Amino acid sequence: MIRRTALTIVMLSALGIPFAATARTCAPDAVETRHSARIAGKRVDYVACVGALPVRVGTAQARIVYTAYVVPGRRNRPLSFVWNGGPGADSRTLQFHAIGPQVIRNGALSDNPDSPLAVSDLVFVDPVGTGFSRAASLAQAEAFYGTVADIEATAAFVSDFRKLYRRTASPLNLVGESFGTWRASGVAEALIDRNVAVAGVALISGGIPLGEERNGEGRRALSLVNRTATAFALGKLSPDLQRDQAATLAEAERWAGAHYAQALADPGALDAAGRVTIVSGLARYQGLDPAAIDSRTLWVSPRDFRTKLLAAEGKTLGIFDMRQTSKVDNSDEDAIAIAYYRNRLRYAAGRYAGVEDPAEDVGRNWRYDQSPVTKESLARALAGEGPPSASQPWIQRAMGKSRSLRIWVATGLYDSLNSCAGNEATVAALPGDLPRRFTLRCYAGGHMMYEDPRETGRFGKELTRFLQSGA
Repeated sequence: MIRRTALTIVMLSALGIPFAATARTCAPDAVETRHSARIAGKRVDYVACVGALPVRVGTAQARIVYTAYVVPGRRNRPLSFVWNGGPGADSRTLQFHAIGPQVIRNGALSDNPDSPLAVSDLVFVDPVGTGFSRAASLAQAEAFYGTVADIEATAAFVSDFRKLYRRTASPLNLVGESFGTWRASGVAEALIDRNVAVAGVALISGGIPLGEERNGEGRRALSLVNRTATAFALGKLSPDLQRDQAATLAEAERWAGAHYAQALADPGALDAAGRVTIVSGLARYQGLDPAAIDSRTLWVSPRDFRTKLLAAEGKTLGIFDMRQTSKVDNSDEDAIAIAYYRNRLRYAAGRYAGVEDPAEDVGRNWRYDQSPVTKESLARALAGEGPPSASQPWIQRAMGKSRSLRIWVATGLYDSLNSCAGNEATVAALPGDLPRRFTLRCYAGGHMMYEDPRETGRFGKELTRFLQSGA
């Protein structure tokens, strides 16, 4: 018996499989496979678990499918739950472009050297109606298509997963992108209300959900910096501003804070000469013709900027990366992702929404029921400034209830939906010790800033540090 055990250890070692990892790691009904990847300069052996957990909202029932990557035998590792936004987006973008142990590069899967799996186990979550996750019926699906229900169902999923996998003692992180920042913030507060400790929340490309913003002219004015960066990248600024990007962005930020914010707060207080001065500055820092700027409101909406900067060329700037003017075709990547699930992870159940099956119309049916839709909030949404109603101040309330909670914010400089400078001003204005509990990162990329090759490694390394230490 001793000799057979020793022989088994040698054989497993030769195959690169640690003997201690041969015991089952995943839940009984999850599909389990074993892998290794080169991450942070070291070989990491890990287990992939693809399974489903039931969730309920009222009488409506559904199953949320997850993809978990776990380094076995280390239950004290941080545990990080990851999702994208939409509403109605599955978790493929973050999994296969930024965070997972395998990412798609140049049309093929390869090891991700910057995956946070180096320090934290990862659970990628597909909300109901996305990926493989489905409600019990189409009629029941709509019960999950609302902000309040989504937060309730996701919080229940996180709690149930931690209990099922016996990970209630692991430091807990929540990672959300775009609308997923609302989900992460709301779930953080919901879990804290249930006496579940949350170590960190990573907010990627969704700003900082703080509720209906009062006196938000300063943040809106500072979005000018993103426009200036875009115009610089496209060569649309005057020659003196095209020499040094850092100096130009600093100049635009100073002008926005010192002059534009006050003018935007009360345009009616300006005389004719003052309006001309502000319009001239807006044209200068956005590369626009002064005639394209509304001299009454003194505001160029994100939608107007995207359609007007290259209007003479018949081009519209991208929503997610304003440097881009054409849509990216990801159909090849869809096929790679599905083959990965079916072949490498050996998950044979269900059909993937939006790839193997038609996409469910989650976004169109979504209820923004976390706060009222007002005339002002709807106008902002139509102008490309976010959802049709404001968030709740989930993250500020959560931080008030948990003094140890830390927040990491990642923003792309060329994203039309967010603002690096605006986030800095927003956090600086928060009361008490809240500002020091934020880590703000600005990347030279778009909404998916990690897709820019110059920022891919930096993004992964900085998120890894945060998930490891909460700072």
